[in-house]
Amino acid sequence: MRRYRAVLAVLVAATFLLGLNVALHPRAGELPSTATPHCKASSRSAVTGTVTSSSCDEELAARVQESLDEAVAAVSNTLDIGRGGVSWSRRVDVVIPASDAELVSLVGPAFKDMAGIAIRDGAAQRVVLNRVRAAPLSDLELGVLLRHEITHVATRDQTSDSAPLWLVEGFADWVAFRGTGLGLREAAPLLTAEVSGLPTDFSGPGRDLAYQQAYSIMVFLQSRLGERGVVEFFLKNASRSGVDAGAVDVAGWREFLRTAIG
Repeated sequence: MRRYRAVLAVLVAATFLLGLNVALHPRAGELPSTATPHCKASSRSAVTGTVTSSSCDEELAARVQESLDEAVAAVSNTLDIGRGGVSWSRRVDVVIPASDAELVSLVGPAFKDMAGIAIRDGAAQRVVLNRVRAAPLSDLELGVLLRHEITHVATRDQTSDSAPLWLVEGFADWVAFRGTGLGLREAAPLLTAEVSGLPTDFSGPGRDLAYQQAYSIMVFLQSRLGERGVVEFFLKNASRSGVDAGAVDVAGWREFLRTAIG
């Protein structure tokens, strides 16, 4: 299990892209071609979305297709816990670019190493998977990755561009890990109880730890507020232009970690 979270921590990274230049992307609603000189474009349908890939990535595309309905349902069921739920299409288009150049054209060079990225271009939203990073993942890992990215898609309209990453990414991880049966130590092996403030380093050398700390904040809030409380905490704070620095009791979070992981 330690290998599991170590892999995901590196691969998920900063996946909620709020301001990519639309010029980098195809027109809204238009999925990119995944054909190459040696591979044909391929499209698969699930009840809750589509998977566009090349014929050279059929194995990964088939796994995503098989997991998509369950992932969308899991995200929807979690968001519905909150008062009033979240209104979204409950459909997701997943794209698996056939080449590094195509991947970069969709997500930009800064995010080409990520296993999954949720993007919005114009009115369209989709999840882009890095074929090299995503293909080796186990079914459990792939499911967590999909649920994480789908959470970003589902909550995009409820999330301010200035919402802190500890909230946005921590909540997406909390939704993604919910129901997996993984304990906090298994899901976040880098965690220690020595925390003095909310995590901020989501792009530097402390990225992996920051993600795991953000996830643990949501688990801490669940211990105090329950699952419904976590969903409502996210929806209340993510929609604001700024989040009160005192929204999380850091001393209580630290004590929770001491008890939960030692």
